[in-house]
Amino acid sequence: MQEITLDQVDTSNYDVIIAGGGAGGLLTALALTAEGKRVLVLEKAERLGGVWHSYWVDGYRVDQGLHVITRVTRGAFVRFLKTYLSPPPEFVLHEGWQFRVHDKVGTIPSSVGETLRWPLTGWKGRLELVRIGAKIKTMKLEEMQKYKDISFLEFMKSKGATNQVILDVMQSAIYMAAGVPITQASAYEALRTLKDTDKESSKLGSVKRLLLGSGEYDFDEGYVIGGMEELVQRVVTAINGDYVLNAPVEKIHEEKNQVTSFTVSGRKYNHSCIISNIPLWSMNSIVDTSTPNNQVFFEKCCKQIPTRAITLWLGLNKVVIGNRKNSVIVHPNPNRWVVSISSFDPSCAPEGKELVAIAMIALPAKSVEEQVQIMKSNGFERYYPDVLKHIEMEHVQTSYATRAALIPGQTDLDRPGPRTPIKGLYIVGTDTAGSGVGLQQAAQSADGVVQALREDV
Repeated sequence: MQEITLDQVDTSNYDVIIAGGGAGGLLTALALTAEGKRVLVLEKAERLGGVWHSYWVDGYRVDQGLHVITRVTRGAFVRFLKTYLSPPPEFVLHEGWQFRVHDKVGTIPSSVGETLRWPLTGWKGRLELVRIGAKIKTMKLEEMQKYKDISFLEFMKSKGATNQVILDVMQSAIYMAAGVPITQASAYEALRTLKDTDKESSKLGSVKRLLLGSGEYDFDEGYVIGGMEELVQRVVTAINGDYVLNAPVEKIHEEKNQVTSFTVSGRKYNHSCIISNIPLWSMNSIVDTSTPNNQVFFEKCCKQIPTRAITLWLGLNKVVIGNRKNSVIVHPNPNRWVVSISSFDPSCAPEGKELVAIAMIALPAKSVEEQVQIMKSNGFERYYPDVLKHIEMEHVQTSYATRAALIPGQTDLDRPGPRTPIKGLYIVGTDTAGSGVGLQQAAQSADGVVQALREDV
């Protein structure tokens, strides 16, 4: 893609207009290029990518948020990039999850045997985890859907789960995926996250994995070499079309239930195919329609709840952690995720130094400064004292966490997309229909839009 100005825009030169240049919009544009389409991307910010972005701070390359990619070997995002980028990006897998409950540390047990040896609880808790784990691992997706309107905590209590450590560890695993605690998270989404699948498996296969274990969930996550910025630039370079920065789409217009035009900076441009990568909770004020059904559709979109996270990046003058684990402090609260990013990709830190990321869901009642202090205390100073002793760079971010909150009644089963009731207007992004979180969801959503366009020709 080439950058142009609004004065240079001639919409007749493009097959598709994409409103918003976040991950969903860029991945859709990449796929449409392979379909022989030419696109125009309109982005309100001074750069493309949204939270799919990285930049340099005092010699360290930090991402906008903690972008550890899930399902690196089998997920939609990696599959998407392998299809549309040549050569595909390189990912380095992590070495497993590590949950800390005060002075006890444990991983995610993947078999009955591992569960019976789980160090975070006593025998009573382990037997309870075996029972609950067996139930979840052998559940069919259809059965999980029955619980979409209750919270995960309500589901757990209905199955007799009482061990607080189990509930706390599950909360830490679900929190980043759902953006809310298990008291509010949709039971369906939590169950699917824990089972880590969007496809059915045979009863025999489920039982076999339960007895023998599977490393897929624990070890199918990783980090992209070169960081998010290099990946975004490769995608942008591969797209056939143009983009305009500082160009927020103010209105999308329809007539007789057909999209007709859009307005940017007070100027109206005609086009009959628009893909919106605008956050869904803003769409109600942007789509200009007088049709009652359309109004209901976009009013429902605006009721989604955005989630916020805070990431603290620490540049260390020596290697302290030095491993590729996803470590989670469950207790003391709040839940925090600690990752040594430079252990995956040494290019993000000066030689002999280390880049560490600490992330948590933002605490709305606290200032950024207060949250940083909480992240660095509450047990962190006890378990990672050498990290705090060797800080030479400190950088904090607040950003969109993962997708809209996955609360009861607002799961992916209830999400809109890729089509809207308005012909020629499609929606893409991390909050539209499809499975996964973050970049997985963006790729799933982009796939859906491209398929819808093929069918609607």
